[in-house]
Amino acid sequence: MDLLKEVATSVQEETKVRLHRRNVERVLSALLTVNDFWKVIDLSDLPVPAVAGIVKKFIKEGIIFTDDRENILLTQKGYDLVSDLGISPVVDLSCQSCEGRGYPFHIDKEFYRTFVELAKERPTPIRDYDQGAVTPETTVSRVLFIESRGDLAGKDIIVMGAEDDLTGLAVALRRKAKSVLVIDIDERLIEYDNRIFKDLGIENARAMVWDLRKPYGEDMLGKFDVFITDPPETFAAFRAFIGRGIATLKEEGCSGYFGLTLRDSSIFRWKEFQEILINEYGTVITDIVQDFNHYMNWEYHDETRAAEIAPVKRGPRDIWYRSAWYRIETLPGFKRWNEPISDEVFYLDEEGSTT
Repeated sequence: MDLLKEVATSVQEETKVRLHRRNVERVLSALLTVNDFWKVIDLSDLPVPAVAGIVKKFIKEGIIFTDDRENILLTQKGYDLVSDLGISPVVDLSCQSCEGRGYPFHIDKEFYRTFVELAKERPTPIRDYDQGAVTPETTVSRVLFIESRGDLAGKDIIVMGAEDDLTGLAVALRRKAKSVLVIDIDERLIEYDNRIFKDLGIENARAMVWDLRKPYGEDMLGKFDVFITDPPETFAAFRAFIGRGIATLKEEGCSGYFGLTLRDSSIFRWKEFQEILINEYGTVITDIVQDFNHYMNWEYHDETRAAEIAPVKRGPRDIWYRSAWYRIETLPGFKRWNEPISDEVFYLDEEGSTT
């Protein structure tokens, strides 16, 4: 049997993460490029449990070894294997000036510098709410992307359940939206935003505490032009964040923005998410920018399942957790979803590991 296919089948059975042969090939390509386990995940674009399972399988096969559980390295048998299979290192030809996004965060220096200073005082991410903040460069780039797509100036915008990134604050700071509403379950973030809005005299923005597992009231439905969010990647969380986001939109032609990773969900799950967006909610995906969102390492990493199942004891030292930036648009006849969420599997399931 083909070794890579055998490894994919074996690891899928063990982890319940769906895999195919090319996924395993991608891990070997990453191992030709870096020896840091967390960067291998980054370059492989696979959920952590899958990469951990593949690496452990290859260790048993004598294809790779760990350097005192610090680094993962190919053995001579491993080098012979990748040579026989014609596997090459990962190639990155993306623009370094804009960090591969296509939107240089430094194009408006005053906006960027002001936001960076504000972000220094943000509350620390906590595990209870699956928080992990993106870099200030990411947040600024999000706003510039939204602005460039015609979804900022003169628009009523809601930012939902992801204010650890301070995206709502950045949108308001740009001072082009008609109105900005920020909702989040974390009272610390809401208090921080409202204080900054007051200090800077931003009168068209406000923030309030809300748990997205609860349905919205009628006063929230169909009131906004744009929603922005960054959901956990279970199906229950996807509906709570994305389904409710769509429920806030006024009419056809409105838009939504959110991130999806391949670190906590597989490409197979992406297909299921996309089917929900298209077939159930009546929206169209207009943009997917891979690795747009760069996340800073969170302080509670050592307490996560990812740290527990990793084949190395060394934690991340560089950015490794990234997500794609999605834009969707409502079509005629789109469906608003606003049901209660009772699913206990909200932040973590078999593919997720970073909570």
